[in-house]
Amino acid sequence: MSRRFNLVLTGVGGQGLITLGRLIGEACIRAGLNVTVAEVHGMSQRGGSVIVHVRIGEGDSPVIPVGGAHHIIAMEVLEAGRSVRYANKDTVMVVNDLILPPPLAKYPGKKDVIEALKSKLGRVYLYDAEGVSKRIMGTPISSNIALLGFSLGVNPALEDLIGKTDVEKAIEAIFKGKALELNMKVFEEAFKEGKASVGG
Repeated sequence: MSRRFNLVLTGVGGQGLITLGRLIGEACIRAGLNVTVAEVHGMSQRGGSVIVHVRIGEGDSPVIPVGGAHHIIAMEVLEAGRSVRYANKDTVMVVNDLILPPPLAKYPGKKDVIEALKSKLGRVYLYDAEGVSKRIMGTPISSNIALLGFSLGVNPALEDLIGKTDVEKAIEAIFKGKALELNMKVFEEAFKEGKASVGG
């Protein structure tokens, strides 16, 4: 691979960002790609902002430069807004249809944030990943898997690097038993919905 593909994962502690980074890293290895995965900002405890940088391809720095993201996966709307500094007009962003405003603070509403993002980025997708996870898993615990599936469905550049089969093999490597079966279903459903949303 002659150039890097930069993927930003953003959300808050407890939403499965570290697992998502591990899963993407595993998929890249299975696709024969060099990859670095680095949590470079945030707090590990539940509720603190977390940003994970995934850089696919050759290179030295594990940190994605400002404006250098090709794709952003946001577990939550406000964190999507905070991550916009990594985006440019060609960045694809997939945002979980969820907003978690901190107590005792005034924040913009979901509609305002999404409209602001769409004014800066070419392609922003608001996706009910939590709904897919709840429908299949019974809980929102696999929203991260749903967002990855949807992302592959809507972004051919990402799918060209780590294909559906690579991710499925990574899921098999990380999950076992019933969790494996259900997470695979979440991924498959979200991938199909991503493809459908772009007419694929």
